Amino acid sequence: MSLKREVLYQKWRPKLFSDVMGQDHITVTLRNSLLRNKYAHAYLFTGPRGVGKTSTARILAKALNLDVDEQGEPIIDTKISEDIDNGKFLDLIEIDAASNRRIDDIRSLLENVQFMPSSGKYKVYIIDEVHMLTNEAFNALLKTLEEPPPQVIMILATTEYQKLPETIVSRCQRFDFRNVSNSEVVKRLKLISENENIVCNEEILWFIAENSSGSLRDACNLLEQLSIAFDDITIDKARELFGIIDENLSLRILELIIDNNKKELIETLQDLRLRGIDFKMLASSIIDVMRLGVFTVNGSTEIQGYSIDFVSSVSSIFENVQSKKLILILEKFIEMISLRTEHFDPLLDSSLMHLTFMFDGENIFEDKKIKTLQKDETPVKNPVIETIQKDETPVKNPVIETNAKPSSDSIEKQEWEKVLFDLRRAKFGKMVLGALLRNVEVPKKIEDRLILKFKSKSLHDHFKAEWQLELAREAVKKAVTDVYGNGIKLVLEEPDEEQKNNPRSNLLESDIVKSALAMGAKVEEEREE
Repeated sequence: MSLKREVLYQKWRPKLFSDVMGQDHITVTLRNSLLRNKYAHAYLFTGPRGVGKTSTARILAKALNLDVDEQGEPIIDTKISEDIDNGKFLDLIEIDAASNRRIDDIRSLLENVQFMPSSGKYKVYIIDEVHMLTNEAFNALLKTLEEPPPQVIMILATTEYQKLPETIVSRCQRFDFRNVSNSEVVKRLKLISENENIVCNEEILWFIAENSSGSLRDACNLLEQLSIAFDDITIDKARELFGIIDENLSLRILELIIDNNKKELIETLQDLRLRGIDFKMLASSIIDVMRLGVFTVNGSTEIQGYSIDFVSSVSSIFENVQSKKLILILEKFIEMISLRTEHFDPLLDSSLMHLTFMFDGENIFEDKKIKTLQKDETPVKNPVIETIQKDETPVKNPVIETNAKPSSDSIEKQEWEKVLFDLRRAKFGKMVLGALLRNVEVPKKIEDRLILKFKSKSLHDHFKAEWQLELAREAVKKAVTDVYGNGIKLVLEEPDEEQKNNPRSNLLESDIVKSALAMGAKVEEEREE
């Protein structure tokens, strides 16, 4: 009984440049260089996992050590070609830098670099995941890259070229590999399934391609798993095996949101949590469906990777939603769920509930918001906050125009929290605006003014400094008008005198506290035990 068994991606590893899918911009260049007998002494192959970097390196090693045909392809019916495919060719030295990353490993690799090839024309070194090498190992490799012997070709491969020293990158001819398109993944999987007698329809292959993230190796692995697990492969079985969210579930959730059916939406989310559904995967699926919605409301009826029935269902859900509105909602939803938190499930719950208001027109898409974009309104140029000094007449400076009605403390707090939420990532100077403004007392609305009063003179001055930046002013203006409407003046009041003289305020001037505020920290009130 033979112990040798190749998994699909190994068995169907490309043996010619023409077999490499989705990288024509690279394979054409390499073939032309071989036909013209002009090669580099060092190559750098970069790109995502599973897209053909190592396979292309091996094909190049073949072509360098064999004759090529008129298309620049290596003539593979030879002993050398067979030895390279089987990993037995002595002049092809291949290592994984993830497990051989020390300087001694590289020295051992290069100690025979001066010797001539044993049977081929060139000694070819392939170093995979080269970004994992230590600095000392890079220095040892650098000497060979600078002055390589004429019989040596170095091929470095990595998924993270940005981690490589510039001295290494600058001495290589760099080729950037791309994700393989879904259509090319399906084309390759179709060839494999036909030759391996795997019974599945093209819809399954598109499903695999959609869930392989552009990696042909991942796609081969998914196909093999399905072929082993099931005789009759269906999409439902594939979803169950891989734990992939059904798009119809996301479609149902969005239907409840658009219909403003909050009660059933909450019940559905509770049921999904009890069933153990991964809410991060659910969020990704919802984004994908909304993305399809953007396509359908703009006239697309055939989208690769999705059945006609599903595209039709998406189209019917979003048919009464304006294209611009849907795009803004999609962007806002992505922004909301991008908040870094350990409690993602309740974040998704609240974000989906927020969508019900957005689709219902109760949020940023009201007509009054659109009015600000009309040509007949003159935008405020270089607005500055109006300042109130203690016991002095208000000094008029340029203002931010908003419009709001008197409200209770609780409502004012809720409204101010919305402003802070919109500014939670806004940073144009040294401070995050949302974090800085969290250190004001709850703003009070008095007639046509919204009064901002910081807890200390230091924070007050920090905000005045941020206000000098045009982008900061525009961000605050937008956040305030989104919540309060048009017509009220934003007023900055001086802190109380006793707060200015408090020794605690000196702490706020320290570099450590300033750095913390810049990264989004807030100042808490001191509490007595």
